Amino acid sequence: MFSLGWGAGGEAWVLRRQLWAWEEEMLGECQVLLRDFLMQAQIPDMWQWQPDPVCGYSVQGAY
Repeated sequence: MFSLGWGAGGEAWVLRRQLWAWEEEMLGECQVLLRDFLMQAQIPDMWQWQPDPVCGYSVQGAY
């Protein structure tokens, strides 16, 4: 999606069929969330598991 352009009007948003009104609303919300998202290839992508301050590490905390 990034290479196609996920800004408003970018080709990543060209869809195969006409969207229902509720789908268009959800798509708009997704675009708003991604608007300020910045991809940086030189920075490693990683997840970090932060413990719950009260319970510590748990399997439930991973979810």
